[in-house]
Amino acid sequence: MIRFENVRKKYGDTVILDNLSFNIEPGEFVVLIGPSGCGKTTTLKSINRLITPDKGKIFVDGQDISEVNPVKLRRKIGYVIQQIGLFPNMTIEQNIGIVPKRLKYPKSKIKEITQELMEMVGMSYEEYAHKYPSELSGGQQQRIGVLRALAASPPIVLMDEPFGALDPMTRSILQDEIVKLHKKLKKTIVFVTHDMNEALDLADKIIFMEKGEIVQMATPDEMLAHPASALIRDFMRKSSSSADSSDLTAADFMKTKFFSVYKKRSIRECTDLMARQHIDSLLIKNDDDTFAGIVTIRDIKKHGKSSGSIGDITPYDNITSSISENAKESFDKLYNTGDNYVVVLEDNKTIAGIISKTSMATAMADTLWGDMQ
Repeated sequence: MIRFENVRKKYGDTVILDNLSFNIEPGEFVVLIGPSGCGKTTTLKSINRLITPDKGKIFVDGQDISEVNPVKLRRKIGYVIQQIGLFPNMTIEQNIGIVPKRLKYPKSKIKEITQELMEMVGMSYEEYAHKYPSELSGGQQQRIGVLRALAASPPIVLMDEPFGALDPMTRSILQDEIVKLHKKLKKTIVFVTHDMNEALDLADKIIFMEKGEIVQMATPDEMLAHPASALIRDFMRKSSSSADSSDLTAADFMKTKFFSVYKKRSIRECTDLMARQHIDSLLIKNDDDTFAGIVTIRDIKKHGKSSGSIGDITPYDNITSSISENAKESFDKLYNTGDNYVVVLEDNKTIAGIISKTSMATAMADTLWGDMQ
């Protein structure tokens, strides 16, 4: 389906891709991962000719893509990015149908495709098709971005960190949905991430890159069992079942990327922030930086006023863990409550990070205290 042959790309004196060669089979879900600057996004963008290599060849379905009109090539390759890029002046149905429309599909066919795809991700056509992107949550917008990439039924879909800006629970839900879509539609998916847990959850095959080269290409199980380098072992550290569970703490599992605001921030500023970052909740801080609770977009809508400060809305008293708390205790809290994540606090009650309810967290929980019933 996709073949790289000695592909090389430089920017100035910096080598981004260094004689890259690999194959991706039809229907595979392949994840590109590695440290920042390793060349994973450049590799992805080379497939649809958003970036042109200096040397080497890339083949799609046996055809050298340098000989294919880039516009025609891209219409056969779906593309999803973190920023989504929905057209704000178009309805959801119009956004999903934009490529089929350019390919001159009949209106009835576009409607049929839209209804079918929206049903696959649990979004009612009657409820959402005629809304505009600004009327959707970040997670819903990202769903539509994925559906738009699938609407013309391309055999290949490229995804560049599509869920990176979402809150942990929404991200987990969308990861599950993309796996279901992949199994149902059998597309070849090439997915870029910097999150090893995400790679392990999604991939049929993981390609780990460093300095423009492939360090290891393997299934998740193979990579977990036999990491090919110290760098991969470091990426795997928090996922490795060989870790001593008695020494693992909340800090070993928490994600440090989160969005927080002070109580004095205006509701309008907060809703704008949530819209820009495509998130569904905010961590609220007191003036002394201590954790005050969580406010969701649902809480804001229920409040019903856009004036005033976010502190006017009573925050939800989310479960918390201390940064040094045993990981098992933190996971117990997460799985025994309805909260979407655990907020991890420093000793002075300021926010250190969050632990999300992802499938990898479940897997790690299993290694800590056995199968959960």
